Amino acid sequence: MTAPDDDRERAAAARAEVRRVLGAAVEEKASDAFCLAQQRRTAARAVFGLELLSAPRAAQAAATVVEFGTPSIGEGVAALGPDDRTRLAAAARAVRRAVPDDVAVSPHGLLRQALVASARTARYQLVSPVYDEIERLSGGVLPPGPEVLGDPQIPTLVTQVCWLNGTLRTWAGPETLAEVAADAAVTGLDVPHRLMPDAPPRGHVAIGLKGFRGRRRSTGTGVTVAVIDSEVALAHPALAGRVVHRRNYTAEPWGNPDAHGTAVAGIIGGSDPDVGVAPGVTIYNYKVAATNRFLNGDDFAGALALQHALEDGADLANCSWGVRRATAVPSREARAVDEAAAFGLTTVKSAGNQGPDAATMTTPAEAATAIVVGATDLDGTAVPAYGSRGPAGTRPGPDVVAPGATPDAPLVGALVSGGFGPVGYGTSFAAPLVTGVLAVLLERRPELLPAELRQWVRDHARPLAGIPEATQGQGSFVAG
Repeated sequence: MTAPDDDRERAAAARAEVRRVLGAAVEEKASDAFCLAQQRRTAARAVFGLELLSAPRAAQAAATVVEFGTPSIGEGVAALGPDDRTRLAAAARAVRRAVPDDVAVSPHGLLRQALVASARTARYQLVSPVYDEIERLSGGVLPPGPEVLGDPQIPTLVTQVCWLNGTLRTWAGPETLAEVAADAAVTGLDVPHRLMPDAPPRGHVAIGLKGFRGRRRSTGTGVTVAVIDSEVALAHPALAGRVVHRRNYTAEPWGNPDAHGTAVAGIIGGSDPDVGVAPGVTIYNYKVAATNRFLNGDDFAGALALQHALEDGADLANCSWGVRRATAVPSREARAVDEAAAFGLTTVKSAGNQGPDAATMTTPAEAATAIVVGATDLDGTAVPAYGSRGPAGTRPGPDVVAPGATPDAPLVGALVSGGFGPVGYGTSFAAPLVTGVLAVLLERRPELLPAELRQWVRDHARPLAGIPEATQGQGSFVAG
């Protein structure tokens, strides 16, 4: 294992090389990861130098994430007072009377559409000059990574914008980046980081689901949940007719259902009462992970999936994945979570499976607005060693813990083959339990905002004796 001093020395040397070759503007805004990646590519070109003299070799394009400061939208939906909500509800009723009966209209959707339109325009205006310059200098011919092929939202082959968190992913070369880095709107240069799933019926009992559903008499009907995960099996009988394969951000085509995404979706919305929580929900599946994890999307793709879920009108987003260990500096994906919350989209995030050490929660768990869920055993009485602990950013720990099972007693869930069986364990499977409960709640109370939903979850937790807040948050989640 490399010593920290060696890491710092290597990063400093790479940063000095970037400054010498690409200039001060690039070095000042570049992350250590960007500098090290540039150094590796320079070394690779040197190794192949003699070969290039005898036979031309196409340069391998590498992705860079360009970061921008984003214009503030203020408090967004949090700024609404009771009178505002009343007027918005009245407007929604008026619109509902004017459209066909089978067209859903909600105050939440009307507000989101107005806020999104304004912020999206402002942020595209901020990014556009740099975007255009990259396109002009690159000539629009560089190949993107395979995870974006076929996406109808890509205007060219070189760049892709996530307005939600103010980032741009490009396959332009270092010379082009050196030209645009001096732009005052550019605040950082980094490399994408691959995301990974956070995973290596007694759980329903532990959270009191039967009593909760009985009192609510709701199934999540009319609620849309974004499952940002691997591919969900469309043909599973417990999910059939309620899953939409919305967008793919991986290098693997649709048609390759995966165990992780199918299990997560089955917990949220499976129609089997011993597995699913909200059997009436509609699930929009955003594919960010593949059956071969080397083909997974990256952190930019995760943020882009949140943006698209927001634009598609999802009410909740379940993110049972992480990228890196969260730090005091919010990650790009955490910024996307918080921005989406300002427009009304609630994100439920798994804490991660890197415990038992402190400060092991995975990004975007540091997002201030995310509902972060750690794991317990199936009975909801003990926190397994694998569960990630806080702190993460300003968070002392997760919000709550919920049944995620253990290696000795795995969770039973929906299988890709169509039946039910052991699906493993992890905080990946604790988070969708909470997501499903919130879908049931939102059917009856669609006016609840992200901060209110997070507080509701925290209020419905039972502290576990002798376990620190960094490990259990407010305690074991109990809906009933």
